[in-house]
Amino acid sequence: MNRSSKHPGRTHRRRADGREHTWNAPRWRVTASWDSRPDRPAVAETSDRKARDRMVRQWAADGAYVIVEEAAGFEWRTLREVNGAEQQLATAERAAREQAEAAAREARHRADYDRQAAVNRAAAVLAIAAERDDLAVLMRRPPIARQATGQTTARHITGGQR
Repeated sequence: MNRSSKHPGRTHRRRADGREHTWNAPRWRVTASWDSRPDRPAVAETSDRKARDRMVRQWAADGAYVIVEEAAGFEWRTLREVNGAEQQLATAERAAREQAEAAAREARHRADYDRQAAVNRAAAVLAIAAERDDLAVLMRRPPIARQATGQTTARHITGGQR
């Protein structure tokens, strides 16, 4: 509820637009031209900094050559120039380089994995051979009669009978 004394019944108060509308406000002009249509550049004027940056990003991503100008009285002063086609080419090269590096990393990882798997297989073969040797030694021992050892082997013997 609005507690304005001028209009007590009004529930909504109109808010002013956040942008400045005076002529001395910072204004920008964004001009974008494409190689596919050099005779029809896109031109937009704005006093909104975020809208200016958004236009520059979008048009540069589309491959345009973008010029950002700031109003200086009745003249325009160039702030920056962005070559979108060059950025696209650099982005494509960077993506290709990153893909090649990822493939090389994957190949190194695969080689390390294969090497470790070979070491594990060799260790398993050695463990099996050692176990077989232990069993062969055990099989060569003569059998021992249980009564000859003098130990009681049943589990159900109580403490008093030991």
